[in-house]
Amino acid sequence: MKLKIITFIVPQKCNHFMRNLTLFFFYLFCVKSFGQDFTLTEKFELPNQVEETSGLLYYNNKIITHNDSGNDANLYEIDPENGEIIRVVTVANATNIDWEDLGQDDTYIYIADIGNNNGNREDLKIYKILKSDFISSTNVTSQEITFSYEDQTDFSSQPNNSNFDAEAICVYQDQILIFTKNWIDFKTNTYAIPTGLGDYSAEKVSSYDAQGLITGVSYNSNSDSFLFCGYDSLLTPFLLYVDQNRPTALDIFGGYPQRIDLVNSIFLEQGSQIEGITFFEESSYYISREYFSTEIANVTFVFPQKLYEFYNPLDNLLSTSENEFSDLINIVPNPAEIFFEIIQKNNFEIYSVKLYSLNGQYFSINKQRNKIFMNDLSKGIYFFKILFKNGRTVVKKVVKK
Repeated sequence: MKLKIITFIVPQKCNHFMRNLTLFFFYLFCVKSFGQDFTLTEKFELPNQVEETSGLLYYNNKIITHNDSGNDANLYEIDPENGEIIRVVTVANATNIDWEDLGQDDTYIYIADIGNNNGNREDLKIYKILKSDFISSTNVTSQEITFSYEDQTDFSSQPNNSNFDAEAICVYQDQILIFTKNWIDFKTNTYAIPTGLGDYSAEKVSSYDAQGLITGVSYNSNSDSFLFCGYDSLLTPFLLYVDQNRPTALDIFGGYPQRIDLVNSIFLEQGSQIEGITFFEESSYYISREYFSTEIANVTFVFPQKLYEFYNPLDNLLSTSENEFSDLINIVPNPAEIFFEIIQKNNFEIYSVKLYSLNGQYFSINKQRNKIFMNDLSKGIYFFKILFKNGRTVVKKVVKK
């Protein structure tokens, strides 16, 4: 959202903060690999018409985006090869109070008018338009879904100081999931409402300490995973990955969310206000950054609106383990402190067991029969790749406490 971060980035120790931030801004990089796994590639600078790009969607082999608060009620269809705007589709009966994200199912595109920087909105809504209308016309009409948060009782104006702002939605299991952008505690709460028309009380179904502001989300049905984008109090962009190992359908953060650093590991510029994210093929996502400029110590820093492509190998790795054969293998206990044990529900002979970190680093292991000792490893998330003599492979995620 335009200029929304200015109030946010001014801490009490301002001089120390400005020195550190100024140093970071001089390290501007476009493309960098994280190990040989995560990669972030700059695609192109987006047109000036969408400098406040907020939501992002991939549909019909095109990228769709929109601007945020106070702009026209338009969706912009962009060519993913060259960044040019192909079409502008106007939602004739809608108003862009504060559009923040896009979602989709098989039939509809959902536009989230849910931005709530002051925490006082009582007109939160989601527009839904038929995909068939979007394809066939540049002037479409929408239906409206309205809602309020079940646990919000205070609607006084509190600029950048409430936990009821939101910039991220996705459609999942016939529900619209809304992920808040909490200014007070830097957490994100998940609320659920139906996709059908109505006025709803959004039910809180999950919560997570994101240690920053969540600005976008994309659901990947191939790997049953969620990828979030956001930035922290120093405008450091990050991603948050949630895989398919979740306790219940809507408790999105009930598993082990994994934070992906975009500055120190992949070298996206600190100060990048990433806003939109969308899955488009296999393990690849588009991420958009809106225009942002600021002056620090009499130096002006400008961050043009851009589109990036992110490759997430975790989608690929985890999807290979989701088959009937995988169900015949358990790793217990999980999480564990000292050792894990491989429990088989078959008589297949194990040929090898390999252990990898999140970024693909291989670790030698101390294996005694089916027990694997990990007391010398750091806390974190790892992957076991188990190869059987019959050629079958299973990948299992484990957590070292």
